[in-house]
Amino acid sequence: MKNTGVVGVHEDHVDLKDGSTYPTSTLIWTAGVKATDEAAKFGLTQARAGRIVVNSHMESQDDPDVYVVGDVSFFGGNSDRGEPQIVQGAEASAKTALTNIENKMAGKPGDVDYKASYSGFMVSLGSRYGVANLMNIFHLSGFFAMLMKHLVNMLYFLQNYSGYYFFQYLMHEFFRTKNDRNLMRGHTSRQGNVLWAVPARIFLGLMWLVDCAGKVSGKESWFLDKLRLPFDWLQPATTSGASAAGADATSAASGAAKAAAPAAKTVFSLSYQYGKEPMMVFDKMPNWMYTITKAMIPNQNVAFFMQKSMTIIEILIGLALVAGLFTWLSGAVSVAFTVIFCLSGMFYWVNIWMIPMAIAVMNGSGRAFGLDKWVVPYLQKTFGKWWYGTPKALYGSDTPK
Repeated sequence: MKNTGVVGVHEDHVDLKDGSTYPTSTLIWTAGVKATDEAAKFGLTQARAGRIVVNSHMESQDDPDVYVVGDVSFFGGNSDRGEPQIVQGAEASAKTALTNIENKMAGKPGDVDYKASYSGFMVSLGSRYGVANLMNIFHLSGFFAMLMKHLVNMLYFLQNYSGYYFFQYLMHEFFRTKNDRNLMRGHTSRQGNVLWAVPARIFLGLMWLVDCAGKVSGKESWFLDKLRLPFDWLQPATTSGASAAGADATSAASGAAKAAAPAAKTVFSLSYQYGKEPMMVFDKMPNWMYTITKAMIPNQNVAFFMQKSMTIIEILIGLALVAGLFTWLSGAVSVAFTVIFCLSGMFYWVNIWMIPMAIAVMNGSGRAFGLDKWVVPYLQKTFGKWWYGTPKALYGSDTPK
């Protein structure tokens, strides 16, 4: 029943303004928006809901040197109910007032009129359902309405260059929720599922360590000045004369051996198959990757340094994953290294599982049976204070801890 006021509430019914009653034992009371009570102390003309009356320039009708904007202002030029008390109206009124103030300070007329511009309206009904009206064209409900709400909120943080709060909003609304109270019905929440990623995290870390075991000692060590990277421009050039003749003989013998025992045909598979030769992701580097790699590793001296550096990084990745320390970063580096190995022609399809597994352990699995449980909150608290300082109450002496 529209335009029907409630004037009395009882245990089993409510009294309506027209004198009738409506039987109910359940009442949901939604209060409207009004101006702050402080507005009455200014001695300026007020209108509906205690809002101060302004003209189209956002000047108080009592004093042109007093500007009023936002929820506390009442401009009746477009509606006898005033402008909607929402963010879009507040921003438009503030822009109008600011422009006129600047013009007056510059000796120009402050006669810029308020222009209403509303892109749409959104209403949240709990944490998982809502309705939205976009530009009075698109009418959304449910998932898409809530998605639009989150996109608008995130855009607000980006417009204010608040990267920190943009991140905190994502975490609060999508990843730190309980009881499935988010847009994705809890599927993105990491509160419950990080425990099940712990075995994958430890296994991936052990895989890096086992893979590096043969690279740190013995004849195959990558810490020796012996070329391990299979790039053609790093191979020593053949000499002329007797050496060339020897090389020709060797090539001929190798050719004969290949003719006698042809190479096994590689087979595409995502798991090892007995008696089958696994297929490389790339038989050779793409041209663009070839150019980049050759520029970064132009000679053997650089190659020796890169071999040692890569081995150290792989060991650190493995240790970090097993210990659950900086798990998100370790998982991201695992993905990056795997992609580089693939593009370099040094990786098989049967090992491609490392990419989705590394992404999976980035879900905060280091906080379950891992050091990230203590390290990450400490870093967030410490760096937050360095960047934003210590929060303090506006009123009173209490300081949030």
